[in-house]
Amino acid sequence: MTARTGEVLFSQSQRNLISEDLPSPLYHQLYSLIKGYITDGTFHQGEKLPSEKELAEAFNVSRITVKRAVNELAAEDLVERARGKGTHITYKYTPKPVQAPLLGVLEEIDSIAQNSVAEVLDCRVVIPPQNIRTEFCLANNDSLFHLVRKRERAGAFFGYFDSWSAGVDSPENSDIFINQSRHQYFRESGMIVSHINQTISAVPATAAIASHLQVPVGFPLLSLVRRSYYQDDDREMLVDYLVALYNTELFQYQMDLKLD
Repeated sequence: MTARTGEVLFSQSQRNLISEDLPSPLYHQLYSLIKGYITDGTFHQGEKLPSEKELAEAFNVSRITVKRAVNELAAEDLVERARGKGTHITYKYTPKPVQAPLLGVLEEIDSIAQNSVAEVLDCRVVIPPQNIRTEFCLANNDSLFHLVRKRERAGAFFGYFDSWSAGVDSPENSDIFINQSRHQYFRESGMIVSHINQTISAVPATAAIASHLQVPVGFPLLSLVRRSYYQDDDREMLVDYLVALYNTELFQYQMDLKLD
């Protein structure tokens, strides 16, 4: 990865945070500043830090101060120094999951269904592809309920939903999913969800998805991967796997979290 200079890597306001007027030593201020941007994912694993000379010039401190700050980072295994190659970030940022009440998540799912209309693209029990069999730990000939929909509001499609579910049958009439959420159908079928895990990221629209959502290929979409689990005695079993793709111009994902 190409290294960036201290002036490029840090803004002027960030560089102004290092000051002799503060009670802590300059090296510790610089160490804390860089550590914060490493541990929050601003600086990525493998990225090369500016040289000691560049950092010293950017923050108007001595190279001894910079060296001591970098030594502190290296002692915590946040960076690695190699002669002739510079200093690279070794810390791998992993987002921490946000804890939210399950009831709130399920209410949000039902709200989307109640305030939009779905077009059902596929609704049947079939043998899933290998990546889905791996998620559910299935044998090669095991089947799952596959449901694919796209949802619209005010005449515009805002989301594409591809889901696989265990323990439920395909309904006699797929039209029930036009205005009803899958979780309402699951509840009526006796499926009990005890735990949901969600991963949100940004992905480009493939040609197929772009056609469904009426956006250009490569258009940025909000991807939400939701795994729903059922507690069976002392183990959890995956009962539903959903990939939802949202048009970022037509959809907002909002959470209201309160501290205990």
